[in-house]
Amino acid sequence: MTVRTRVTPTVAGGPRWGWLAAVPGVLFLLAFALYPLVSLTQNAIGLGRTGLREESGLTADYLVAALTSEAIRRAVVNSLTVCVSAVAIAIALSIPLVLHLAARSHVGRNTSPLDSAFTLPVALPGTIIGFFAVVLLGNTGLLGLWFPQLAGTAYIIPGLVVAYTYFSLPRIIGPLRGAAENLDPAMPETARSLGAGRTRVFVTVTLPLLLPAIIEASGTALAVALGGYGTIAVLARGDRLLPLEVVDGLSSAGFNIATASANALILAVLAAGFLLAGRAVARITERMVAR
Repeated sequence: MTVRTRVTPTVAGGPRWGWLAAVPGVLFLLAFALYPLVSLTQNAIGLGRTGLREESGLTADYLVAALTSEAIRRAVVNSLTVCVSAVAIAIALSIPLVLHLAARSHVGRNTSPLDSAFTLPVALPGTIIGFFAVVLLGNTGLLGLWFPQLAGTAYIIPGLVVAYTYFSLPRIIGPLRGAAENLDPAMPETARSLGAGRTRVFVTVTLPLLLPAIIEASGTALAVALGGYGTIAVLARGDRLLPLEVVDGLSSAGFNIATASANALILAVLAAGFLLAGRAVARITERMVAR
């Protein structure tokens, strides 16, 4: 009698040593994420570095001042208004686009040129996108010459929303493109064969399947947009966003490290909150859709 033993393939080195491959990445994250965040928190409560006119020692004064500052509150409201509006518009523009690209891909058509064109903004620095807004909506911008009422809007909330929409588009299109590609085309076709119209199929079949990806992509895009500095640095003549207040704290007279750190901590908490909330809600929605 011959006994056959089943051999299970393992990763080279085996699971016992597999953790070694993760060490460089973990060390990198600790060096460039955890340690700076701890230092930022220490500065904000007076236990780290302080500016020339700031007193050291454990205190909540810098955080309280940041949370109660009218300038910071206005910057937070402006940031949330601009970023939430921009991401919402980007989602509305992206959904029909990715569904169209996925449909073309499913029938064997090449979509690479379109994919590259629509994700181009992710390769552009924020300063360049800010310059685009000035060219279009600045005081002497192209649209301002055609429609005088639009001149100068690049520096106020509506113009900032336009710039940040362009900034956010590839961060929405990328994840939704993959999700749309993975949709089973037979499901909407079956619904249409049963008499459902296109709108009803989209609302009851396609949109629920895309919803987890939409939520997660929105959280990521909001986190990135909130922390984006380059675009608002170019357009900083009018309404101000929170990243400007962080940088101004460091560049102002006295080099106010603790004040800037408190402002930066608020920004970090908001960005991380949107990122984590987006992922958590997306997972819950995915489980609900799968039932």
